[in-house]
Amino acid sequence: MEQNPKTQRKWRYTWEAQSHSPNLRLFLFDSITNPKIHCKCLDVSIILGKSQLLVTWIDDDEEKGREEVVSLRVPVPRVLLDAESPVNFRALEDHIEVRLALLLPVDHPLVSDFNLATDSEKSAPLVMDYDLKTLSSLGGVLINCRNCSNRLTKKALFDFSEMPSINWRESADNWFGNCCCSFGRISEKMVANYTDSYTCSTGLCLLSATTVLLSKDDLIGIGDQFESSVALSCDLVGVDIHENGGESVCGKVDDLMLRCIDKEAMPECCVHDSDGATESFQLEQKLTLDKKFLLDGFLEDVFMAKALNVSKNVEWIEFVCPECSSPLGAYPSGVGSNDKKPIDGGVRLFKCYVSTSSASGEASDVFRKYTLERMFTNQLVECAKEELSFHVLVKDLRSKSPLFQIVILNPNTWSSSGLCSSRDEAGSALELAPVVKVLFSDCVSSLGKKIDEEVYILKGQGEELIELLTDASKFLPSSCAYLQGSLVSSMHM
Repeated sequence: MEQNPKTQRKWRYTWEAQSHSPNLRLFLFDSITNPKIHCKCLDVSIILGKSQLLVTWIDDDEEKGREEVVSLRVPVPRVLLDAESPVNFRALEDHIEVRLALLLPVDHPLVSDFNLATDSEKSAPLVMDYDLKTLSSLGGVLINCRNCSNRLTKKALFDFSEMPSINWRESADNWFGNCCCSFGRISEKMVANYTDSYTCSTGLCLLSATTVLLSKDDLIGIGDQFESSVALSCDLVGVDIHENGGESVCGKVDDLMLRCIDKEAMPECCVHDSDGATESFQLEQKLTLDKKFLLDGFLEDVFMAKALNVSKNVEWIEFVCPECSSPLGAYPSGVGSNDKKPIDGGVRLFKCYVSTSSASGEASDVFRKYTLERMFTNQLVECAKEELSFHVLVKDLRSKSPLFQIVILNPNTWSSSGLCSSRDEAGSALELAPVVKVLFSDCVSSLGKKIDEEVYILKGQGEELIELLTDASKFLPSSCAYLQGSLVSSMHM
C-alpha cells in the first residue's frame, strides 16, 4: 500500500457544538469524494498528546488499479473530552461525520474560564463600556481609516461619551407619565434638555455599540465640503396638526400635543387649562429639525435601524475615506436638500472601518475586535431577545427595497473550520468561536411570510453581508447546507 496522493485534495473540517450539549460534532468533506462508496475500512482515532484526530481509510483507485491509504489529521478544539467514551463515526454520501463526547459543554463556566486564560482575541465580546473607558483613559485619540491608515481627525480627541439612548422619551414617560398634566411636562423638558446636551460639537466623540459619532468639523477635509451649518427650524406654527394624520414636514407631531389641544375629544385626559399644552407646544416649536428627529429616535444607531426609527424626512449619505474611498459610515441629510450637509453636523463612523492606531490590528487599536459580521450579528441577536426562531427582513436604508431575509436558528452555537493536513506536524491550539446559526435567503426566493422585524442597513454593508453568509454556508457539506430551500449559514458573534 502507498501513502496517500489523494490528500492533495482540499478536505475541509468543521467542528460544531451546541450550547449545553455534551457532544462535539465534526463534518469532514471535500468536493469530490463520496465517503459511503470510496472510504473503505474507515477508522478514526484520537491522538490526545497532539490534540489531533487521525482519520484513515482505503481508497480504491480505479485509474491506477490499486488501493491507496488516505490519512488525514484534524486539529481537535480546546475542549474537555471524555477520553473513556468511544469515538462515533460514519461515512455518508458527501461527508464523514464524527461525534466526540464532552465532559462539560463548551459554554460551561469552567471551560469559558480556561479559554479566557488563553486570551482569545477573536471570541472576546464586544463591550461598549470597555471602549468608552479605554478611549477616555488614553489621553488623546486619533481616528484613522482601517483600510489605508489615513488619518481622519484633525487633532486628538479627549472627550468621549455614550450616545443618547433612543428610548429616553419612553423611559421618561414611564417614570413621569406621558400626559402634560403635572409631571408630564417634566418628561418633555427632561428629554429635550438631554438632547440639547448631546448636540454634535467639536471635540466631542459619542459612542454607540457600533458607531463613533464625530462633528464634521473634527474630520480632515470634510468640514470644508459643506456649507456652514445653519440650524433648520422646525416651524410648527400655522401647521394643521390634524392634517395628514398628524404628519407635518418634520414628521409626526407629538402625541402629547394632540391629546392636550384636542380637549373636547378626550376631556378626561386634561383637567387643567391650556397653559400646559401651550408650554409643551412652545417647547416643540423651539426644537431644530435635527433635534426633533433625534428626540423621535430617527438619528439612532444607523448601522442597523429598526423600521419605527426610520424617517422619510432623513436621507442617509454614505461617507467614504477621502484617501482610498473605502466605506467608513454615513451621515443624515434632509430630504430634498441641495447641499447634502449633515442635519446635526455629525458623521457616524462604523467601528469596523476605523482604527485608533496608525496601523490597523495593533494591540493599541481599541476597535480591533470589531468586524462588520460581528457587529451585525450582535445587533441581530439583540433584536431577537429570547425568541427561539426570529425572522428578519433586511432592507436598503436609502431605497427601502429588500436585500435579504434571515432566520435565527440557534444563537448558542460554537464552531471552527479549516483545511485538513496529511502531515504529522504540531499545530496551534484550535479554539471554538461563538456563532449564530441562521437560514439565509435573497429576496427572490422566500423564507415564508412570517416577518418578526424589519431592519435597515446601507446597501454596501448589505451586499458585503450577503457575501459573508454565502461563503459561510460552504463550511458545511451540501447535504447539511440547505433547509427548506434556503442556505444554512452562520455568523460570528
